[in-house]
Amino acid sequence: MDSLKVLFVGNSFAVDTMEHAANIAHALGIAHVKFGTLFVGGCSIQMHYEHAMEDAGVYTYYINEGEGWSSTPGYRISDAVKSDDWDWIAIQHGTHGTSRYTSPACYERLDALIDYLKALAPAHTKIAFNLTWLGESTRQHHEILSYGGNMALMREKLVEVTKQIIVNNPKVDLLVPTGTAIENARTSHIGLLTRDCYHLSVDKGRYIAGLAFISTITGISANGITWTPCGVDEYARQVAIEAVQNAQRFPLAVTPSQL
Repeated sequence: MDSLKVLFVGNSFAVDTMEHAANIAHALGIAHVKFGTLFVGGCSIQMHYEHAMEDAGVYTYYINEGEGWSSTPGYRISDAVKSDDWDWIAIQHGTHGTSRYTSPACYERLDALIDYLKALAPAHTKIAFNLTWLGESTRQHHEILSYGGNMALMREKLVEVTKQIIVNNPKVDLLVPTGTAIENARTSHIGLLTRDCYHLSVDKGRYIAGLAFISTITGISANGITWTPCGVDEYARQVAIEAVQNAQRFPLAVTPSQL
């Protein structure tokens, strides 16, 4: 694969997922990249749809063409989608509120949002849904508290709604198990993968997420990657590869690490 262009209609978890994406893509042999991330904090599918219908310039637009990220405020979804011939447009559930959007009602506008994006994008553009991670169970957070601290129950509900709404949705071309890779890695000795029990750590957490995302949408094995960001040692690199490959094999089930 010589080039890859991905637009992410997202929130802070999208920023986490894409932080190291360019370096990872280059390390996996992709020479030319363009990654765009539309950011509104905590933005849900319903909120994205409303912003799209209003053609509202409420997004910070992050762009990386292989030389680092730059940002432009006041951006509209329509302008970002029409700005290039994207290979993929990625979306994910919101990160505001308490229950991590485990109710089917939170996805009522999903198909309409995808239709809007596809109408503006080139015919070849595919839609990816990025499955995100749960908060760390070691600290108190409104998301965790909403399930009484029962993270197993929260994951069960998230898997249920993903199976119901995403997996067999003909408008979604690919489920990217980013969150499953993070959950897999947590079963190793890698330590905490968030910086505030919620958003991913700048080094290990974002590295695992980026590797899961890029490896999955390209179909390129994570196994041969040697590049790591500062703060990711050899053990963490091996855990990342194992976690990603297990997530790709079993996207909705946590696989215990053997490392």
